[in-house]
Amino acid sequence: MIRKSLCAVVILLAVVLAGCGGGAPKVDWTLGVSGAVSSPLTLSYADLAKMPQTDLKDILMQKSLGEDTTGDWSGVALTEILSKAGAGEYVSITVLAADGYAIEISKDELQDAIVALKENGKWIAQADPDHGPIRLVCPHTPANRWVFQLTELQVNAQAAGVPENAAFKITGNVETQVGWTEEKIRSMDTIEAEYTNKEGQTETYTGVRITDLLGKAGPKADATTLVFVADDGYSAEVPLADIEGCADCIVAFRNQGGFSIVAPGLSGKAQVKGVVEIQVK
Repeated sequence: MIRKSLCAVVILLAVVLAGCGGGAPKVDWTLGVSGAVSSPLTLSYADLAKMPQTDLKDILMQKSLGEDTTGDWSGVALTEILSKAGAGEYVSITVLAADGYAIEISKDELQDAIVALKENGKWIAQADPDHGPIRLVCPHTPANRWVFQLTELQVNAQAAGVPENAAFKITGNVETQVGWTEEKIRSMDTIEAEYTNKEGQTETYTGVRITDLLGKAGPKADATTLVFVADDGYSAEVPLADIEGCADCIVAFRNQGGFSIVAPGLSGKAQVKGVVEIQVK
């Protein structure tokens, strides 16, 4: 009888300890949800751990550096968080990390996305604190959208017109005149482009493809020309077809703020510094 009682106590103790070990760790972290929502949220780590969890199995992470990896992830479905915040129709989400990294991700790319708390069955906060405690996992995108140390989700509704504080805009013969703040453009997908000046010096620039920005404005079918306008009044005309055929023509970021046109393969006059507007004709 004593032996049976002792066995029962051991089994009960093991169950209790297992239950304690399986709980979410205590982490001082919050996730904000703002923008085009009816109820902006601030969710604590504990809040996220208590919400329904979604499991993603054998998900491929395509990395720009190093070998691709496959793993399991568990966390809160992004749709669950957006529903709680009262997000309506939206076109993208700007995702912010603790180190200042930000990227705009389209609604289509966010399909099946989760805010992950676990990787391969382990709490990210404990197993990989440098990439935790939470991470956005977007199964259908490259790894640059899997933002770690996630702090905020800014929901973006369909933009119409040019905001008053726009640092850059596209106007003229387009379906929709559009404009963006510098912060907004810097959160978009970027590429690097090399340009060699007339002195033979080659430099590498980072920025957003001009074709990507034009796609948001929608040049009309009869549009043929782009005019790059600088903040000092200088302007330069280039054929629209030349830009449409240029995969590495970008609106490049300047170190001191603002933008420049970097258009490899085009004439020197097209390399407009301090550009603030593209007029479509």
